[in-house]
Formats: sequence, C-alpha cells, structure tokens
Amino acid sequence: MAKESPLFQSSLELFAHAIEHFNGGAELDRKLAILHLANSVELIFKDLLLDLDVSIFKGAKETISIHGAIKELKDKNVPLPYLNKVELLIDERNALQHRYGSPNELTTIFYMESTYEFMKSLLQAQYDLDLDEVLPQFTNAADIEAFRLRKPREEKELEGLKKVSKVHPLGAFLAAYNYLDTVIRKFSSEVSQGRDRMMMMSSRPVSLRTVERYGIEVPNDLSEKVDDLRQMRNHVAHGRTEASRADVETAIKVAEAVEKFLSEQDIEKASHLYDEYERKRQSEQPRFYGGGEVVYRPSQKKTIGEQDGAGQPASHSESDSEGGNNPQHIAP
Repeated sequence: MAKESPLFQSSLELFAHAIEHFNGGAELDRKLAILHLANSVELIFKDLLLDLDVSIFKGAKETISIHGAIKELKDKNVPLPYLNKVELLIDERNALQHRYGSPNELTTIFYMESTYEFMKSLLQAQYDLDLDEVLPQFTNAADIEAFRLRKPREEKELEGLKKVSKVHPLGAFLAAYNYLDTVIRKFSSEVSQGRDRMMMMSSRPVSLRTVERYGIEVPNDLSEKVDDLRQMRNHVAHGRTEASRADVETAIKVAEAVEKFLSEQDIEKASHLYDEYERKRQSEQPRFYGGGEVVYRPSQKKTIGEQDGAGQPASHSESDSEGGNNPQHIAP
C-alpha cells in the first residue's frame, strides 16, 4: 500500500479534522466530526480498491458508494475490522446529511472511539503503519494530546482529565471511571494471577467490594463512594443524566483513593487468601454425573434438606418432584 496516494492522504486529513472538531466539543463540532469520520473511512476503502486494481468509478464522473466499496472489498476477501460499527457510522452520517440537529456527546464519543480503533487496525494490517505515528503529519501535537487524554493510562494523565472536562465533561467522567475500573481489575489479576474468572470475564463495571474475597477489609466509606460512582456511571452511560465538571473531579479523587488503597495491600498475603477462598468455593459446588444427577458433598446436605433418621436423604413428595424441593432446582 502506498501512503503517498491522494486518497490515503485525504482520508487521514479528514480523520485529523474529526479529532480537531471532537476536541472542540460544540454542537456543530460534533456534527462535523461524524461527517469527517465517515468520509475518512469512505476514502480509505476506495484507496484499498485502487491498490487492488479495482475501478472506483461507476460512470464517467461518479464514483461508487461506500456500500459499493465495502461489497467490492468483501468480494476480494479484504478483512474489514469493526465493520458493524463502521456501518452504524455511515448510517449516522447519512441521517445527519438529511436532517437538522447534531449527535449528542455520548454518540460522538462512541463513533470517535470506534473509528479510531478501525483506522488503527486497518492501517497496521494493510499499510504496515501505526496510526499514532502517522497522525502528527496531519494535525498539531496539542490536538493529539487532548484526544489521547480521553483514556488516561497513569495518574498524571488522570489529572489531565480536569482539562478535558472543560470541553467534554461526559467523556472525561467516563474516562475517569474506566481508569478506576482498570485499577481494580489489574489488582485482581495480580492477586489471582489471572485465575479469578468471575472478575476477568465480567464486562460489567466492577465494585471495590469484590476484592474482599482476597481477605482485604475495605473501608465502608471508600466502598460506598465507588458504588455511588458506579451508579452514576450507569445513569450517564444510558443517557439518564449528564456529568458535570464537579462529577469528573469526584471520579478522579475516588480513583486516586482506590489506587492508593490497593497499592498499600500485601499482594502475596492476598494471593494466599484467594487460594483458600477458591478451594472452599469449589468444594461447595455440586458434582454433576451422567444423566444429570446432582450429588452434593456431605458438608452441603445440611443446607439443602433434612436427613431422615437412617441418615439417608428424605424422600420427596410428588409436589417436591415438580420443582419445590428438588436439589436440581437449588442454587449451590
């Protein structure tokens, strides 16, 4: 692939302009950011077709549509990452071109993030280029830095969200919460050495109370602050409320407090306590055998049903067998 191609250059220029408008934060900026993102994607698709020696014209002067370009690329078996989100972006672009109004901030963040991931993946796979290294050729360092702060990776970058909140309070709040979520998950991974599947596989926002299974006594006030923040995050993410600059500052303070608290814990001791917790949890789970029969360990029988005088499980009545006291219907 040739990065000197006019289509490639125009595509990256439009993507850079989208970043500038995204950083602007005004209503018109959000609309222009979406339009530039979609046009950037369309041009990169057509550049890929040119490299495959496929004509992008369907007449003397008219080029094929973006949907036509996608079809041609699929026919050529060109991998298109995040295509489902790209198609949503195209639909949003078309809607904006035919009606008044602008997308809200949450929608703009979604498409900005999705298109960034798409462009980064595509440029690496098809052009052997790193988007983060290419972008400085098309926009200034200040805009790139402001855009990069949307996902803080360390504490000093977390503080930078205060600046972002002046333009993107909602985006800054979500970024601060994501930082907090990452801190808790990273601590969990270190303690359990990646074995805490309940934590690792969950995509839901986590609670600080989850680390209590590592034998860590979490201060109630800190847990409550994290839970309040999680509730606020859910309301914000679903558009039921808006985040303010004050909310961003609160989220940053809570994230810093949690990070400090977890950094003071004894990882080795917590790891041993997690091993004990996991052994106990597994010992209390029922065993399943062929035919679906559930056999409980002796330690569980007292919590599941009364024993008869002979030491055998009490027989079940017909009503029991219909689901009332049948052990198969009781959660371990």
